[in-house]
Amino acid sequence: MQTSGIKTSLCLVFLCLAAAAGGAQRKAPSVLERVQNVDDPELGELIRVAIENRAKVHMANQEETLELIRKVTLGYTQIKLLDQQIAEVGRKLQANAGPPEMRYELLLAKAELEAKLTEAVANLRELMGIIPKHPFEEQPIESLNTWLRLSPIDGRVYVLDTARPYLQYWAHAAWRSLGLMSEKDALEVVRERAKDAKRLPIRVDILQTGAAAERLRGRVIEVIGDCGAQMKAEVSLEGADWRGRGEAPFYVRDGQIRTFYPAPVRRPDGGTTDLLHSGLVKPSELEQHILWRITFRWNLPFTFRIEYDRGGFDTAQRLTDEIRGIVKRLDISDLVDVNSVLVEPIPEAIFVGKWRAMTPGEIQEIEIQSKGKTQLLMRKHSDRQAPMSMVSAPWTLATRDVFIETGYLVMYRGQMDDEGHLVLGRGQIFPHGTWHHQGGPPIVFEKVE
Repeated sequence: MQTSGIKTSLCLVFLCLAAAAGGAQRKAPSVLERVQNVDDPELGELIRVAIENRAKVHMANQEETLELIRKVTLGYTQIKLLDQQIAEVGRKLQANAGPPEMRYELLLAKAELEAKLTEAVANLRELMGIIPKHPFEEQPIESLNTWLRLSPIDGRVYVLDTARPYLQYWAHAAWRSLGLMSEKDALEVVRERAKDAKRLPIRVDILQTGAAAERLRGRVIEVIGDCGAQMKAEVSLEGADWRGRGEAPFYVRDGQIRTFYPAPVRRPDGGTTDLLHSGLVKPSELEQHILWRITFRWNLPFTFRIEYDRGGFDTAQRLTDEIRGIVKRLDISDLVDVNSVLVEPIPEAIFVGKWRAMTPGEIQEIEIQSKGKTQLLMRKHSDRQAPMSMVSAPWTLATRDVFIETGYLVMYRGQMDDEGHLVLGRGQIFPHGTWHHQGGPPIVFEKVE
């Protein structure tokens, strides 16, 4: 009986395929035309994708291509047949008024057909080289229409929205603060984005902070699932590559403001060409420098530390007022503080001149010149066998330290010891703007000119 039913259903499938093809033209196509063409758009798309995916693995010859087309066609026909059989059994179940035993048999037959359908789809998927989409899988950045960052902080959540264009490189990405809010309100932000088709696909990154982050991730997944957006969503826990010491420094010297970055960074207002750099801060760009510290992912909470000399009191006060105004506007007063510190600056003339190393290291000589230029006789830090060579590098004077940038993520900090020697340490600037030593003994220099 089952064999007879399958044969009958198979005939119906072929009749349906033939009818679909015949509806597009007045007379039935010849056998040759049916062999040479695929009139069913769905089958044609399957064959196209299968051939393209096979070509990515290796160049198939004609025999292999024909075999692939045959298997795809048979797999497609089997799936269509099983779809029809399942639909027919479903109709019988709805109309069934017979004894419970008959209904049980129909339910069992439907389950068996659905199992065969799952197997047939899996076989065709393997044959075509297709990795299927699944809920909350990784979403390509170029496909995203929403990218949120959630940072759990003391029972609340600091929410950042990513500015377009979405870029993977941290220094060229930009964010917009949506504020510090309750977990309920943060989840509502996620819900509003997930239920808007124009905002999908969506990606939500959560700062890895232990149990709180794990719990928040679970609730975000639940909210997105309630919106039916799980196939177009990615939710992940993200560790912080840099974690600073909780201070974001600005240096005020002679009425001018200076600050430092790991690399040139994109402005928070979305500008992708006019980047923010280490060194002097233009008054017109002060807000952008402050916002970058606040909105860089996972930077908060921290304290702005303003070091200023006696001549920079008014500038330091204006800087403090600017910071507090931005913090109030963004409603993140609980995450940002300001601490101003009066220091006695070291005159630039003490640093300027030629210096020779007294202790071993990758730098033998330094000539600190005026107008922010240095010449260093040095070798690569990672290659102790490399010969020494002259390298030009910019330098910036803070209030009591000199910073020399010799390469990507490499910043030397120079300080004067009690004996008038220049002590140079190798490190890097973190996104807060703080300098961090990378390990190893410092190099001590004596002035020779």
